[in-house]
Amino acid sequence: MHIVPNSSNLGGLERGLLNLLHRMDADRFQHVVCAVGTLGPMGDLLPSDRVPGFCVKKIDTRLRLQMGALARRIREVRPDIVHSRNWGAVEAVIAGRWSGFCALVHSEHGIDLSVSESEPSRRRWLRRLAFEMADRVFSVSYQLRDLHAQRTGFPARRIQVIHNGVDTQRFFPNPHARARTRNELGIADGEFCVGAVGRMDLIKDYRTLMLATDIFSRSCARWKLLIAGEGPDLRALQEFASAHPNLDGRVQFLGVTRAVPEILNAMDLYVLPSISEGISNSLLEAMATELPVIATAAGGNTEVIVDGKSGLLFPVRDVRKLSEQLLLLHADVELRNRFGCEALLRVKEHFSLDSMVQKYEEMYATIAHLRSANAQTA
Repeated sequence: MHIVPNSSNLGGLERGLLNLLHRMDADRFQHVVCAVGTLGPMGDLLPSDRVPGFCVKKIDTRLRLQMGALARRIREVRPDIVHSRNWGAVEAVIAGRWSGFCALVHSEHGIDLSVSESEPSRRRWLRRLAFEMADRVFSVSYQLRDLHAQRTGFPARRIQVIHNGVDTQRFFPNPHARARTRNELGIADGEFCVGAVGRMDLIKDYRTLMLATDIFSRSCARWKLLIAGEGPDLRALQEFASAHPNLDGRVQFLGVTRAVPEILNAMDLYVLPSISEGISNSLLEAMATELPVIATAAGGNTEVIVDGKSGLLFPVRDVRKLSEQLLLLHADVELRNRFGCEALLRVKEHFSLDSMVQKYEEMYATIAHLRSANAQTA
């Protein structure tokens, strides 16, 4: 049973879970997905013939924690394993422990902007409690593991790391899709196309990307910027682009789309300007499409990109540095091609979806077996 935070947007956590649900051995594992809030667009993408999804609504808006409602759902489903993800679902560990019959997994996939530098003591203590109660704790990057170990005092050696994986059967270089999509989006031959995919949230810092392209536009006359996704910062970003003459008309906000593989193929360069990341699924997808990539030296990005070999890294919010990197890659086609080839090779060797799925299956099978053995000897 997977417990996820409010899923009003289709972010990296949701996409990673969907990859897992579609690829795990259906003969060995059955899944149920429960959202604390709403399933959002993820609900439409679940393999509905074998993975039911439902929500736990807030009973009292003054109370954030939903242990009672989650405990009732867990008792109804009676799963062998309850797997909660991120702070928004952390109370499921406590609810699962109340039930007394299921193994517990908790994983951390990223942090939000409000806690990127500090975290309220209540969160730190409750997260530590959940870590202690869980049978397994893991994160999607070593940076995230060390961050939560430092904040909670929970030993880093007890936090496993399972990197996200990318589906190279869905995301791959496709010249035909490139030509067709560029034509549909009105991107002319020879027009340099920069792009990004992700939720429209302050932590993604698309303003830095747009400011960098504003500077870049002074040296490059023919370019477009594609940004796919939606979220609370979308309207402000649209107004920001409209207020800058060099951006107005050149930035296309594509909203939520299922044509992400085609849109990635339409790009010449992918940029991830986030203030913080776990392991970015969109970055892995761009690299699997053989795109040259630029990303902030933040979070798990430094574990994905080998700077100067499979892409470029730049300091968070460093508009000037990013604009210089845009100019460099725009001018050097050979370097773009080399970075793209190295990026594709890196995801195939280190971030494959098959490897990720295998690690999840091994973890679930191991803790279910141990839980069963302990119950028999109790």
